[in-house]
Amino acid sequence: MTTIQTTNPALASEPSGASLEPVANYAQGHEGSNPFPQYTAVIDIGSGSARAVVMQVNQGGGIEIVAQQRVTLNLMSHVRSDGYLDETGVASTLDALEDFALVARAYGIETIHAVGTAALRESGNAETIRGAARKKFGIPLRIIDGSDEAAYCFVGAIHGLRAKSGLLADIGGGSTEIVRFRDRDLASSVSLPLGSLRIANQFDLRDRPAAESVQAAYDYVRTVLTNAGVEPIPDDGTLVGSGGSVRLLSRLDRLREPYPIIKLHGYEIRASALVEQIEQLSAMSRVDRASIPGMNPERSHSIIGGGVVAHALMQHLGTDRLLVSGQGLREGLARHPDPPSACESVQLPPLATVRSESLADLVGRFAPRFGQRGERRAELAARIADAVWRGGNRQIANSLRCAARLLDIGNAVDYYNRLNRTASIIVRTDLPGFTHVESAQIAAILLAAEFETLPRGFQQSRLLCPAEQRLIQQAAVILETADELDGRLPQGTTANTVTICQGEGNWRITTPGWSTVAAPGLPAKWKKAFAEHVLIERGAP
Repeated sequence: MTTIQTTNPALASEPSGASLEPVANYAQGHEGSNPFPQYTAVIDIGSGSARAVVMQVNQGGGIEIVAQQRVTLNLMSHVRSDGYLDETGVASTLDALEDFALVARAYGIETIHAVGTAALRESGNAETIRGAARKKFGIPLRIIDGSDEAAYCFVGAIHGLRAKSGLLADIGGGSTEIVRFRDRDLASSVSLPLGSLRIANQFDLRDRPAAESVQAAYDYVRTVLTNAGVEPIPDDGTLVGSGGSVRLLSRLDRLREPYPIIKLHGYEIRASALVEQIEQLSAMSRVDRASIPGMNPERSHSIIGGGVVAHALMQHLGTDRLLVSGQGLREGLARHPDPPSACESVQLPPLATVRSESLADLVGRFAPRFGQRGERRAELAARIADAVWRGGNRQIANSLRCAARLLDIGNAVDYYNRLNRTASIIVRTDLPGFTHVESAQIAAILLAAEFETLPRGFQQSRLLCPAEQRLIQQAAVILETADELDGRLPQGTTANTVTICQGEGNWRITTPGWSTVAAPGLPAKWKKAFAEHVLIERGAP
């Protein structure tokens, strides 16, 4: 009996010092390793669809997807009255597995981690599919029970979220896995027959459902939750939602307002928005739903079922917000393919560890050669921010430090637009351990440094309040100052050799490396941002 390890054991301890310091240099950690990537292939045969994903799991637990294939199965619609999958369901599942095996082995993968969930575990002929999968395609398909499915979902969904305690609801096609966690440790779980496709079929929610049918679905979900003993979460807890329906509803909601973050992982959706979506989708035909911008046509028949499950759960728990996870079972299976039931406990690494390792992972992917320089620039930015803000504005100061740490990843795309390119990567790439607010702040600081103003999408977003936008403009000037200072410091020189002090309304920065023609436009930017003058001069090394 062991505890699940979700990161490289060598990096699993709590980092010392500031929470944003990397615990190990990514490039150094990979010296002497195999130059060819080590990919993992994961197959998930769900009740609504099946997916194969080829990915690389980084040292910090971050996921890089290399290839992916999806096949719509709707297995819940192919279960006969005797509990067996019909011939069409069996054949379509095997066809998907054949294609998935081809995709995986095109990347040189011999070991494939494959699982089947609700529809297969409830099917009387699942063993036929398992045998054919191994014999024909060499795929060791496991039919996992609800507790293992819940554990995999927990490891996948919660790993990179700022959620310490609360409840996870992974809403699949045939079932919903409810996981209660405390201090990032799985406490309990239950699998309930509340999948989006199951509810849509059971209450005929697929095409312009009657109001009575929608209400009956709500009543049924609440009854199942009550009978299962699903209790409210603590005041300090977070409700997290994952699964295809949750992601789709969140994507549709995000498109309704200016929102600068492209990734869904970490998005927050309100209960009122869910109600509005359910009402609008219920009034539309399935054909009309499929034409909505952002809609996945293959989910247009089951989306109301998923929405009802999500909203009824929020009502049951008495919460008006749901934090969205863009990851789930497949990512959990990739991070730890062994059966969770064989482990003594399922515990995720502390958030501080996830945050520091995610920064190292991202730098390692794009700019491993600049890792140490990024750390020095981040330290310089932190020292300047601490002086001018007198230790205040901690959240913006942390985002500034991250922007300085990550600035060089834009070099991998376009040096002359590196700030803009880095910001573009930040808003699109999952940054484990960071909220959407933090990602927006990091990207906004980079863009303000590039263009001296924020794009309209940032200015109008609910992620950045007007007061923060003023601080972001100041942070952009600090970032540019730190970058100019760092670019002239000799190699091996630490950030401590640079000093900053204030006197008579002026700021004086002394550094070992500077010249009379360096950064000529910087004093004007400093004056505009802080209403004070700055003098940068060379001092003794």
